[in-house]
Amino acid sequence: MATIQVKGKTVPTVTVEGNTKSLNGKADVPLLLSFPHSGEHYPDDFESNPELPFEILDFPNDKYVDELYQARSELDLISIHANFPRTYIDVNRHQHNIDVNMIKNGEEWYGRIHPSGVKTGTTLFWSKTKEVFDIYSRKLSHIELKQRLAQCFVPYHQLMSYHIEQIYQNHGKAFVLDCHSMTQFDGKLRGRKQRPEIDIGNRQGQSCSPQYTECVADIFSSLGYDVKINGRFQGGEIILRYGWPEINQHILQVEIRRDLYMDEESREKNQRFEKMQQDCSAVLSYIKAYVE
Repeated sequence: MATIQVKGKTVPTVTVEGNTKSLNGKADVPLLLSFPHSGEHYPDDFESNPELPFEILDFPNDKYVDELYQARSELDLISIHANFPRTYIDVNRHQHNIDVNMIKNGEEWYGRIHPSGVKTGTTLFWSKTKEVFDIYSRKLSHIELKQRLAQCFVPYHQLMSYHIEQIYQNHGKAFVLDCHSMTQFDGKLRGRKQRPEIDIGNRQGQSCSPQYTECVADIFSSLGYDVKINGRFQGGEIILRYGWPEINQHILQVEIRRDLYMDEESREKNQRFEKMQQDCSAVLSYIKAYVE
């Protein structure tokens, strides 16, 4: 099992919550939930800028999203959780999305170098938070970054591949809900426009069947939310890796606007959290009925 050290304690980098209630120990439901950005365990070797307040360092994390979908347990759904923060390493980025400027002798990086998001600091290894605050006051070494890949990135995607394949083998189909949150407003580079309450990404219809998209969009809409499809986010690396409707393997990325359940600056839950949680429970029940 891959692990990280957090305050001197050993923590698994990835956790799988699963159901084995069927007679053969197989997943009852062909639906998997992915939580790539809700990790709360900051590794001891992160060594971020010591002058950076924690609430700013933690700002990019999809805090509480796993709690919003807590009904997954009673619905007997499998879920995969990254326990580390996305700023440490972002499993929703391609492994070649490297900003050489943040690495000692970056041009000598062992892998390919195909960066995107350098200006906003949102590459595989984030360099900025809130677009302007430097996460590090140092250059990172090749050794520590390759260790993050080996201990965090690789296990996450290995487990995703394994459990999706198990679902597919058992049911002849697989559905994934990739669970995220987003800020209320775009960043400075995008004009700080207000985002929709729910943004569903399917790579312009390429990651799943139209019916799966309609299912998820319809249930959120029926609950009174402003829903857009590919309005702000089309989906990242996880969508690209696992969305293959051509072989009956479907995935959607769902972004919930954070002000609907938390205070973005203080990082605390707000008075609407319980309502959002109840609505996410209704969403999961509806999707479960659809995929079965």
